[in-house]
Amino acid sequence: MKVYHDFTELIECQSPIHWAAGFFDGVHLGHQRVILSADTPGALRGVLTFIPHPLAVVKPQLAPLLLTPHADQKHRYLQELGVDVLLELPFTKELAAMSAKDFLDTLCKASRVAGISVGDNWHFGKGGSGNADFLRIEAARRGFRACVNDMLVQDQETVCSSAIRAHLKAGNARKAAAMLGRPFSVFGPVEHGQKLARQLGFPTANIALPASAALPRPGVYAVSTIIGSATYRGIANLGFRPTIDEKIKIPRLETHLINYGGPDFYGEKIEVFLHDFIRDEQKFESVQELKNQIKTDIASLQNGY
Repeated sequence: MKVYHDFTELIECQSPIHWAAGFFDGVHLGHQRVILSADTPGALRGVLTFIPHPLAVVKPQLAPLLLTPHADQKHRYLQELGVDVLLELPFTKELAAMSAKDFLDTLCKASRVAGISVGDNWHFGKGGSGNADFLRIEAARRGFRACVNDMLVQDQETVCSSAIRAHLKAGNARKAAAMLGRPFSVFGPVEHGQKLARQLGFPTANIALPASAALPRPGVYAVSTIIGSATYRGIANLGFRPTIDEKIKIPRLETHLINYGGPDFYGEKIEVFLHDFIRDEQKFESVQELKNQIKTDIASLQNGY
């Protein structure tokens, strides 16, 4: 997948492109429908998106926390969907001030547009003036395909990033997974910790969550992760480690992988999939009490993931 960050960079790409346009946080099943509809014979499949979230620029107080805050995680999901070209535009006040017509003019000058796919609730251009009807009219005038996808509904609930965030906040990891099309995951580099879990006999891989990340319900989860070619089951505590005395509390995911005997992977990026919520995070009165609870958590794991 070729990644571009400016309209002018597209000049090197001479092939026609069918663009799927949207922010695509989480790359959930509704997003996947839009992206896979960017399917014109003889054209590359492209994704047009932005960084950061547009609301972070135009209405920062309304900007959502992100399901996929790491760009390389989001890029991998897009590549797995067969995306050939990714245009990830920096969203600036200047871009926000561009009219819908000017935005399409710029895109059509920069690339051979074979089509544009969107969700039926997508808006673009200054003040969100460009909508699905505007896109259909412009597509007919400019000679490219317009593919407007209905919102995906699952169990009488619209599949969208905000609904997934709500399910995660409630600890309903399976409902979030059903909308994502895969278990929700925490991704990032493994950092050094205080080695307390190692002293307890349960070494953990610790990932700090960035401030922009959507935070699932704090607590202990049944998890899995892929190391090399093997998948390891485990348990993870997501939250603020109330038992540990720290001056600064930031959210972390601390994952213990069962039967993992390989080398440490400090600094390496791993992806930990959250399958089931086991219990709320809690403060223990002693290290031994914490150790006993970890044993109980591991024993509570069920097969099936």
